[in-house]
Parts: sequence; C-alpha cells; structure tokens
Amino acid sequence: MRTLTASYVQSRIFILKDARSLSVTFNPENETVVKLDNGMYIRPSCINCIEPRCMKMDDTDMGCAEFPEIAQNMNRDVCPVNAIKTGLEKIEIDDNKCIGCGLCAASCPFGAIYLKSGKAKVSIGDRTNLEELLVNADGIKRQCDYIKHIAMSTKTGTMQQESDHVIDAIYENIKNMSQEEQNILARNLLVRLGNHATLGRQGNVYMRMDGLYKNKMQFGIVEIETGMDVLDVARAILDDIAVMNVRYGVDKSKNHPLAIILGIPNKRTDYWQVIKDIKNIVDIPISTITFGALLILLWNNRKENDFDKYYIDIDNSSIRKPISALAGRSIKLSEGFCGVLENEK
Repeated sequence: MRTLTASYVQSRIFILKDARSLSVTFNPENETVVKLDNGMYIRPSCINCIEPRCMKMDDTDMGCAEFPEIAQNMNRDVCPVNAIKTGLEKIEIDDNKCIGCGLCAASCPFGAIYLKSGKAKVSIGDRTNLEELLVNADGIKRQCDYIKHIAMSTKTGTMQQESDHVIDAIYENIKNMSQEEQNILARNLLVRLGNHATLGRQGNVYMRMDGLYKNKMQFGIVEIETGMDVLDVARAILDDIAVMNVRYGVDKSKNHPLAIILGIPNKRTDYWQVIKDIKNIVDIPISTITFGALLILLWNNRKENDFDKYYIDIDNSSIRKPISALAGRSIKLSEGFCGVLENEK
C-alpha cells in the first residue's frame, strides 16, 4: 500500500454497509444490479477506492512465475488509453478517450461501472447503502481491507451486446491506438479472462515475443498483430519458440503459442498454409484468436483457459463454434464481419 503521507485526490471514500460479499449482474445499456449476501438487491455506487482496481492491475495478474528473469513491461494500467482517473467523490471517465472495451467495468468488484452507447459510465446509485470513511490512515486501511475481502465478487449477465455496429466502432478505436496500447489491451483481456499475462519490456533484446500467458491448464508465447502482416506472426512465433527453448529450456511441446489478431485473414493469404505446415512439419499448433472474440467473452463474463481449441488453418478458419459454446448462445455477428469469428467473404 502507498505511504500514508501520500497526497490523495479523493475527498470522500466509502464501503458498503454490513455486506461481506456480493454478486453483480450486468445488463446491456443499463446499470448493473447487485445482490448482497443478506439477500438485498441494490443499485451499485462507486465507492471511490483509494487504490482503484478499475484503474490498476495487480502485479500478480501480470507475472508469469515460470520466467522471473524475463524483463517485463510493468505498466499496470487497466485502461489502455488512460481514459479513467480518480475524482473527489467518484471515478471519472473521459468519453472522448474511452473505447468501450469494458475492462474497467470487468475490473470493478462492485459493478459500479457499466457500458452505455459504447462508453463506460460510472454509477452513483443509492449511497444510503454506503458508509462514508474519513480519508485518513484508519479509513484508508478499512477500505483497502474491505476491497480485498470482496474483490472476487461473482459477475453474470451481459455487459454489452455484440453487433456489427458495436464491433465496427470498437475496431476503429483499436486501429487508432498505438502498438503499445494495443498490446496492453490484449494483455488485459487475457488477464480478465482468467489468465496471468505479461508483455515484454520495450528494448529488451532477449525477449522478442510480445508476451506470455499462463493459466491452470497451459502456458505459451503471445504475438499480437493488428495490421496486414499476419504472416509475420507465424514466423515470429517460430523464432519465439526457439528462443524459449535455447535460453530458458522450454520444450516446444509444452509451449502453447497464441496469435492475437484484429481479423481472421482471407483464405487466399499464405498465413493458413504456413500455419498448417508448421503443425504438420514441426508439430507446433499455433492458436489464433481475435480482439473481437476476446471482447465478446469479456462482455459475457466468461473465462478461457484452453486456447488450443482456437487452432485454425486452411481447412477450418472459423472460431465461431468455440466462442458460441463458451458464451452459451449464438453470437450476433454477421458471418465474416470484420474477420472476428471467420474470414471475411
């Protein structure tokens, strides 16, 4: 925790009265509904955390303990475009910067952030359910302890309903982001889907891969590409696997590489044949998933620890089936739209 002599922006901070656990249900275009452990349902309200989980990742979320010697990018921002900041009485979000990804909403344990018209909004709700604390050493400690206690609140419902319009808007935002912002978005999506994920530190010549992910089932290298050079992703992954084997002793059979791309390439591109050749010749299946698919899973409060199911090649270039199965319903996107679930027609 920061030193108690630090200068805080917040003039008012809160905790929920008497509730020791809660569950959050998202509703598209509306505020969430929160159920307390005493059976009450309330409208959520921002408690103006001193250490907001909607703003900063925990260090343990980002690290891959298997490779402690790898220099990591320790940027802990939840929002890849810095659209969120602390305020006097609540978290504040800049509409002009917000891309509508929902990472801040997924990170808030109280359900006080929701998505409306493609932007994150902060709920004030009914503060009669809150206890106001003094912004002093005792109040700060009480709030931090409280947040740790209920940080694992259950989240259900749908944060944002996917559609061609919604995906088109957020994809335009992603295209306008810097490469570092895109990488942070990808890393944070992996984290919120139940993985530990880390990015390589810029300038680190010993870690050429974009990042690593680790979960209870598998771990692997990550390459991120939002442009037209998807063929370079497959080549980079082969280089990454060789580096991991030679420098860190990681057997290629234990490495589950993942390519995160904006859109699934057209079948006429060489990417698919290269992916298939890599699997057939060197026995390395490279999984491919899109930003849009990761966002759909996030918006539906799903976790994903098995990326092997996203192996696709020239014989099968669609990930619609596994995404629909995990979401528990059919995905409301036109076939081939933006290459999110299958290649564009």
